[in-house]
Amino acid sequence: MNQEQLNAIKERVAKATLGPWESEETAEGHIDIFNPNEDYAVCQTGNETYDCLNDGDTEFIKHAITDVPVLVAEVERLQKRLEQTEKCYEIMEKATFKASEMLKETKNENERLRETLCFYGDLSKYVIIAHMNKETDLAVDLGEKARQALGGVAHE
Repeated sequence: MNQEQLNAIKERVAKATLGPWESEETAEGHIDIFNPNEDYAVCQTGNETYDCLNDGDTEFIKHAITDVPVLVAEVERLQKRLEQTEKCYEIMEKATFKASEMLKETKNENERLRETLCFYGDLSKYVIIAHMNKETDLAVDLGEKARQALGGVAHE
């Protein structure tokens, strides 16, 4: 349904007699359509003809057979679209929750690794033994790699 179609339907509704409308069969077998809050019929049928007092009512009734199915189809289309959107929202909500949990875990792991790097980057943790026969990589490095990983931040 495009905006032009919707505007035409809205215009027909605006020009028609306000509802609610009711109907009843007269003693002569005719059908009167009326607003129970008004003193006159919106439309009367008789002898295979009908007569509406308001041209807006005539247009409204005449187009109802095409307007209503178009409106129903549009409602169904929008309901389907809403259902799809709600499913997408649920998926995104679950994914966001999972991503949030993963972010918390990553932050916690990052903090643990940072503490470890700070420990190994702290020169006060190293004891240099003057008479070592073999130097280890750690003894030679003295935490330099840990300090570099921390951006030069550690207790020196």
